[in-house]
Amino acid sequence: MTTGEDIRVATAADADAIAALHADSWRRTYRGMMLDSYLDGDLDGERRGVWRGRFADPRPDQRVWVAVDGSGLLGFACLFGDGDPTWGAYVDNLHVRVDQRGRGLGLALLRRAAEWTLRERPGAGMWLWVMERNENARGFYRRAGAVEVERTISTTPAEDSAPILRCHWPDPATVATPSPRSPSPR
Repeated sequence: MTTGEDIRVATAADADAIAALHADSWRRTYRGMMLDSYLDGDLDGERRGVWRGRFADPRPDQRVWVAVDGSGLLGFACLFGDGDPTWGAYVDNLHVRVDQRGRGLGLALLRRAAEWTLRERPGAGMWLWVMERNENARGFYRRAGAVEVERTISTTPAEDSAPILRCHWPDPATVATPSPRSPSPR
């Protein structure tokens, strides 16, 4: 992460910007992995509904962080602290604006989630699902210390029964502690 950026807790005022970045990220990343009819449909409106709903009626364990600078939203992460009793806190979303990738923002946001997990859910791991065909994300998560521990088929209609992988950090401190060779998201 370079100077001039800030990571802060998101508010309801961020919902529409988060939704727009989320939809754009999915369209750019998941073409051929998710149904074209879903990606070409009213994805912006659907994501706006999701994010407005999440801020209007948040789960008690929901945490959302945004990376911002003078130009606006650069990226965001959403964590559910009570994601799974076995695997720990669930990183539901981690997205960085396409023109900001490779600068360390994804890792900084992931570290924020890991720090929260270490502080608020001591002894818990952290995990997420990634589409098997998303090689860039899989490489980023591996470089950030995740282990691919499970393969299953998505039941989400938009993902059209695509294979997904559970990435797990048994100890979120492995993300929260900077390493000499910090991974960069692509």
